[in-house]
Amino acid sequence: MKRAIPIILVFLMGCAALLTQQSCNPSERDVLRKKASLDVIYEPTSYPILDEMLNMAEVTSEDTVVDLGCGDGRIVIRAAKQRGARGIGVDLDPVRIEESRKNAETAGVVGRVRFYEQDLFNADIADATVVMLYLFPEVNLRLRPKLLRDLKPGTRIVSHSHTMGQWDPDLIKNVNGHDLHFFVVPGNVTGTWRGTDPEGHHLSFKFTQKFQQVQGTMMAGTEVYPIRSCSLKGAHLSFTVERTVEGMKRLLFFEGLVSGETIEGNLVQEGRDPVGDPWRAARVPLTAVSIAE
Repeated sequence: MKRAIPIILVFLMGCAALLTQQSCNPSERDVLRKKASLDVIYEPTSYPILDEMLNMAEVTSEDTVVDLGCGDGRIVIRAAKQRGARGIGVDLDPVRIEESRKNAETAGVVGRVRFYEQDLFNADIADATVVMLYLFPEVNLRLRPKLLRDLKPGTRIVSHSHTMGQWDPDLIKNVNGHDLHFFVVPGNVTGTWRGTDPEGHHLSFKFTQKFQQVQGTMMAGTEVYPIRSCSLKGAHLSFTVERTVEGMKRLLFFEGLVSGETIEGNLVQEGRDPVGDPWRAARVPLTAVSIAE
């Protein structure tokens, strides 16, 4: 009989669990599942830190600010109210989304902000010009490929406290003991590009890239020259090549805007017209490599 007692207890506990499950309606069970799967514990950003995040991103009325893991919506609400920006908040917690909508109504910015109860990894962020993050380090790393893949070059990102792994920030600021990490989404310049110089000579460029860090070479005829002082800020690419022309070394200063499979800009040759000449290059098909991995 002593062994029967544990068996009866297990049976009764199973019945209780079954009754508890049955007492929850489907919507309540969905909420419980979502709460259990939240990646980040809710911790609101203080307003001094929030304001510096907006300052670092230089948010204006021309921007669409997306906050992934928006909590009570304070970042996009403040961006809308004080800067005239449009805002989108995404959070998996239905309680936070309801709170965000009420806060937007109180602040009088309902027409400028929207909030979605959604997994941030599935969120549509393509229209963002600014992205705000206050997530765990491992979540940042999981999110990084999506940011690089979905966001337009030049989109600004501010991450409260946490980095992006091997993607180095363009700027770090410390506010009240918290590091704020600022990133600019780089364009993809990988692969082989072909163009001509102002005299019509054919030039070929090969670029490799690790986030905003770019290295490469330029080929003119059979001569290969290393690319120096390369800078990539969003879609703006600039670099220098020291080339030998008629037995003399001459610096070439390239700058251009990367747009899909073309680069268009200006080329200044040392010792010539300081205004420079138009310059254009096209990427050889199928030579690009993803920078989102």
